[in-house]
Amino acid sequence: MKVTLKDVPAIDVHAHPYEANVAPYTEVEYVRKLSLSVVSNNISNQTKRMVKQPFPGTNMWVQILIKRLSSFLGCEPTLEEVVAYRNRRATNFKQFTHELFQDANLTGIVGDFGYPQPPLTKEHYQDLCGVRMWEVYRIEPVMVRMSEQCDSFTQFVESYREDVRNELQKDGVIGLKSIIAYRSGLDIQEMNESKAKNDYATFKANTRAEAKNLRDYCLHIAMEECTKANKVMHIHTGIGDGDVILPKASPSFLLEMLRHEKYKSAKVHLVHGGYPWVEEAAFIVSILPNVYMDISLQNPFSGHGVKRILSQIFELAPFDKVMYGSDAFTMPEMNWLGVHLFKECFEEVLNEWVTCDYMDAETARIIGEMVLYRNFEHVYQDHLKGATS
Repeated sequence: MKVTLKDVPAIDVHAHPYEANVAPYTEVEYVRKLSLSVVSNNISNQTKRMVKQPFPGTNMWVQILIKRLSSFLGCEPTLEEVVAYRNRRATNFKQFTHELFQDANLTGIVGDFGYPQPPLTKEHYQDLCGVRMWEVYRIEPVMVRMSEQCDSFTQFVESYREDVRNELQKDGVIGLKSIIAYRSGLDIQEMNESKAKNDYATFKANTRAEAKNLRDYCLHIAMEECTKANKVMHIHTGIGDGDVILPKASPSFLLEMLRHEKYKSAKVHLVHGGYPWVEEAAFIVSILPNVYMDISLQNPFSGHGVKRILSQIFELAPFDKVMYGSDAFTMPEMNWLGVHLFKECFEEVLNEWVTCDYMDAETARIIGEMVLYRNFEHVYQDHLKGATS
């Protein structure tokens, strides 16, 4: 008996909101929207191409999307055909989005509304998608806003703590999120109020400054407040857009902080599973009982690499510590392919395990369900009722 996951619902534990495109996309615009690079202005349609030659700037994940989307839309598997058919279907963007989500059996999303800025509303995005919606509240925009309002460091800290504490009390907000890996790196030092205070003037003058001591201090506050509220601290790990401080983006840098006695009961979610340092993330979640990881960004943006990555992750990670995600950020096709590509690749991995007699098909199927939605429901069970739906 072969393992199939096609009928299993999926909850995307990390994605970003987007709005309907008001005008049809050109091929160049569409490829730019699909690029993992937030600023991909080097993509051009001026290069002469042979028939079937991939469009400049595209990679394997875009190739897979074009092929899969051509089947869904009923057209030839070329960028030109896919964009033309997609533009016609997306005239009613809300209906198009609902059709994609229903085809993928995507039933819920955890949204990071810290990107794009200014933020879109959860209600607007939920209406567009038509699925259950939860939110993680990003701390960096709070820091920027409070620095604009507060003259003194003391006032800034008090206002910042009050803001995140209040947000954590809201239904539908299941945790906080930090992108400190983009600003000063994941080598988080112990709380030091005097050093943080010394950084405040620098941060107030330039909110993109490293200001490491202040950023570390604010992350500690967020960890404290999540722990008190019994909610989950989401931390970006691994690669992302070009701003990431790559030498300090491995989740291994977080280990000292995560092992600290004061955070023994803190729930932490390693966003993107530290990709490409997935083994480090898998090790961390295997030794720390309240730390979890997702497979967003590596899925679907590594394309055919998703199969290899899933096999690597489960060399160490317990089955109940990994959750499905996409990191979709510009259009519903990202959410849609994320589910389909993950299921295709995980089915191959699971069936190999069955063939090797590591487990039976029923156990393999249950593991697939755990990663696609059951683990999320278990980790966040106290807050599921707060979904916007």
